[in-house]
Amino acid sequence: MDLRDFGERIRQSLTGERDAEAGGKLSVDFDDLKELIQIFEASGLSEIEIEEGGRRMRLQKQAAAPPLALPVSNPAPQSIHAPMHADTAAPGAERPVDDPDLKTIDSPMVGTFYAAPAPGEEPFVDVGDEVDENQTVCIVEAMKLMNEVVAKFAGIVEKVLVENGQPVEFGQPLYHVRVLNKA
Repeated sequence: MDLRDFGERIRQSLTGERDAEAGGKLSVDFDDLKELIQIFEASGLSEIEIEEGGRRMRLQKQAAAPPLALPVSNPAPQSIHAPMHADTAAPGAERPVDDPDLKTIDSPMVGTFYAAPAPGEEPFVDVGDEVDENQTVCIVEAMKLMNEVVAKFAGIVEKVLVENGQPVEFGQPLYHVRVLNKA
């Protein structure tokens, strides 16, 4: 039985046509009601209301809780000064040798390291590049926000310590940079 045929049966029940067949008593056929509910649940409808002869029946599906989702957008990158550490390291992190002119640019947060501003584009810096203080060297994505990491000192990139797209930890060294003493 489809929804239209069943709707006609419910209409007859609501208008009393089926009540006359039941000896004039006001009645609802629970088998019909159960079948209506099954058809309703299988349908794409979220609500149905039937009213005939002063009697009304309404079925409504409970709205599911909306999924918790963050809006996906391309926000402007936020500039974050990368912490500069020469004495502490994240577990398993590579640290420079005892060279006072060799420092690291470290991740300012937990996230995903991106060497370039967008897929397929050139990286912000490569080995051998000279970086200036406050120059963007990479992006760390955290919770769908792209955060620019900037150098806190001028220098020459000696080594990139992480792969593009690799998860990074707070304080994890990203680059070895030879400090330039511009005086």
